[in-house]
This record gives sequence, structure tokens and C-alpha cells, in this order.
Amino acid sequence: MIATLAAAVFLCASPGVIDGDSLRCQDGTRVRIWGIQAPERHHAEGPAATRAMSDIIRRTDLRCERKGKSYDRVVARCRRTSDGRDIAAEMVRHGHAADWPRYSGGEYAR
Repeated sequence: MIATLAAAVFLCASPGVIDGDSLRCQDGTRVRIWGIQAPERHHAEGPAATRAMSDIIRRTDLRCERKGKSYDRVVARCRRTSDGRDIAAEMVRHGHAADWPRYSGGEYAR
């Protein structure tokens, strides 16, 4: 059980932003943020969502809980190590992403 738990949680050190719902960790791991949908970079609100994600994760590592896999990315719920804030919730709260109830079960709709 402990090995499974350890594999399910990982540190995303020095994350870089791909777009409003995707990151790349320092070790090259690509992470799709669980439970939200943000505009793609090439859509009208995409650049603003990308900047918002950058602001939210600036100068902090992330503690991520693996939820699955999508293409070549890990799907994970991530929190800032600096204060424990859920980055998906922050993106929704600031209006740069929407809850994706198909996956979140409505977690971020509230």
C-alpha cells in the first residue's frame, strides 16, 4: 500500500507552463491538470489563461496526485508546496478555466 501511495504522489519541481491546463516539470514530466478545461493557446483567451497559470505557479514547486494518463501526459491534481493551494481551483476562481465535471465530478463548479 505504501509503494502505491508513493507512486501516486510526486513532486513537480520548477514547473514550466505549456498552457492554461498543462505543465512540464523540471524532470520533463508533462502534466495535464485534472478536473478543469482552459482555453488552448491559439484561442482568444488562451494567452491570458497561460499567463494566469504562470502567475499561479511562479516560484513554487507542486505536489501532484496522479489521477490517470492522457496521451503522453500524466493527469494530476496539483497543489502548490508553498501554501497547499489547488492550482485548478485557482484557475477557475480567477476565471481562466472552467470546471470539467466529466472528470472532476463538479469539484470546481462550487
